[in-house]
Amino acid sequence: MPDLKSELKKLEALKFDDDGDTTNVITLPAAIGVPDFLGVSEKLFNIIRDNPGLTRSELVELARKANIKDSSSSSLIVQFTKRSLIKAAKNGSVSTYTTVGNHYVRGYVARDKAKKAKPVAVVTPKPTPVPDNVKLTTTVPHLLDTLSIVQARELYDALKKIFGG
Repeated sequence: MPDLKSELKKLEALKFDDDGDTTNVITLPAAIGVPDFLGVSEKLFNIIRDNPGLTRSELVELARKANIKDSSSSSLIVQFTKRSLIKAAKNGSVSTYTTVGNHYVRGYVARDKAKKAKPVAVVTPKPTPVPDNVKLTTTVPHLLDTLSIVQARELYDALKKIFGG
């Protein structure tokens, strides 16, 4: 059985820390201008704030250059107007936009929930009972003109039973 001293000498020769290996450090290029941690809404708000008095098409063009989709920027302009973050001023046939404040305020446009219609019971009118001894107050030709074919056939069958034939 090996003794403890010889085993410890073997361990001294082993290296547990890798001094010879170098770790790869990835360095990212420095961000040019504003850091890109802003959301799409805040980016668009800052574009409108920095460029007051532009039309929607001009704002959409600037947003496109800032990598914001046209549909997103157009939709956000409408939402900002509803939330009173920006004001639209009529300038002839087009509207120009300016911000109300200097900073973007998070939020959303609250939509009204669709109201459910209460079920309405359909009421079918009950036929009024006709007494058996109804007197005929119209003339026979008028009665024949107003009866449908089905009613006339039923009248014919009923009269045939009564009078035979």
